[in-house]
Amino acid sequence: MDTISEEGVQRGKPAVTIFVNTREFAWSEKEISYEQVYALAFPNDPLNDGDVVRIEYSRGHNGGGAGALQPGKTVRVKKGMVFDVYVTVRS
Repeated sequence: MDTISEEGVQRGKPAVTIFVNTREFAWSEKEISYEQVYALAFPNDPLNDGDVVRIEYSRGHNGGGAGALQPGKTVRVKKGMVFDVYVTVRS
């Protein structure tokens, strides 16, 4: 949801900092998808049929907030959340 400042100027959603494969990104949505995390990790490298991708996250919501993100699924984003993206090529 956008907010309105005292001056009446519409402002976007505040971004939180997340980390994907140790790189820092500003994210302004409440959730992030498996596909979006992969695109941040490897912006110029589309998935190939033989690729197996595993995305793990930590420092999320609900206590420890750790887990694995599955294709087509999303997870709620929290400031300082960490995503590790691993790609294995099947031969």
